[in-house]
Amino acid sequence: MFKKILGLLIMSLSLFTFSCKQNAKGKLNVVCTYKNADKIFFSPNGKVYLEEIITGKDQGPVAIDSQKISGNSGTFTLSGKIRGTGQEIFEVVFGDNIIGVPLVNDENEIRIDVDLSKKDDFYTVSGSDASKQLKDLIDNIGKKNFVVEKSFSALDSLKRLSAPDSVVLAATTAKNNAIQDLNNYMKGFIDNTSNPTLSVLALGWASRSFSQNEFETALNNLTKKFPTNASIIEMKKNYDIQKAQMAQTQQKPDDNSWVNKQAPDFALPDASGKMVSLASFKGKYLLVDFWASWCSPCRMENPNVVKAYSEFKDKNFAILGVSLDKEKDPWQQAVQEDKLAWTQVSDLKYWNSKAVEVFKFEGIPFNILIDPQGKIIAQELRGTDLENKLKEVLQ
Repeated sequence: MFKKILGLLIMSLSLFTFSCKQNAKGKLNVVCTYKNADKIFFSPNGKVYLEEIITGKDQGPVAIDSQKISGNSGTFTLSGKIRGTGQEIFEVVFGDNIIGVPLVNDENEIRIDVDLSKKDDFYTVSGSDASKQLKDLIDNIGKKNFVVEKSFSALDSLKRLSAPDSVVLAATTAKNNAIQDLNNYMKGFIDNTSNPTLSVLALGWASRSFSQNEFETALNNLTKKFPTNASIIEMKKNYDIQKAQMAQTQQKPDDNSWVNKQAPDFALPDASGKMVSLASFKGKYLLVDFWASWCSPCRMENPNVVKAYSEFKDKNFAILGVSLDKEKDPWQQAVQEDKLAWTQVSDLKYWNSKAVEVFKFEGIPFNILIDPQGKIIAQELRGTDLENKLKEVLQ
């Protein structure tokens, strides 16, 4: 568990580049008492390593000390020079990356007690408050992330079993609540910890699920809380550069954007062969959703569209589903399985569909939102972005 979650934590920091490394200063000693070594080593002898985790760079851990251990239990000491002037992340690794104990060098000597027979909660640490906090962080992230993954799996199973709308919506809500619970924990940890190294580590992880506004708020709070911390200063600098570059890109004309253009009219047949046109929805807010039964990302997005339809269908809002299927039966089966209770059309011509010819999109899922006057006001709305946009225009 710890090895997996720590890897994700460190990987999340690859979004940023840090440059606070300086000449060697200080030394770290890790004294480890262990037992049940036979649970991970095939012989009485095994090797352990003290590794420094290099964050923000495309570089693996750097081993700074190693030892062979003998016997099923005992004590050993690993030592190494600290290259930076601030706190860094280290791991005591048993065997070939089998188990790792993450540490922060807030003190020069740290003691750990390890029981290698345990799968979870297999070590305790003393002499380092930051390392204790890191253990709690990883433990809580692991538990909450497990709930998130379980909720995604449950939702997927319900979709495949053609569960009722109410059940799918409840599962979608449970998934969103699990993500929010994880985010709330991360916000609390980032706000409350007094350790800047752990703050940066936690924010790097949180960037995977935080909204842009949540991430910026947390980052701005950290720059005020730790105004002289080199890592946080560098993170803020690089994020501002990335944001400016994105804004500049978005300001450039996009020939593929339909926003602020009048929607061209077109008509396609529904399952009974009746022609349905965009013009027939004039006077309503209309989401035109391009998808297909064979498109996995489309099917994964459908519960969010179902949720939006259920919430806004009585507020002058409609959806027109446009499928790029090749055969009628799979198309209609997917409509039933995913509980798509709005108008569906398709000429069953795959990528040669009239819809592709008119709107010139290159991938699905794809959608456009049209106002009652026929003007396209948004496109490619997914997940909470769809819900938020509809709340904005359908007040």
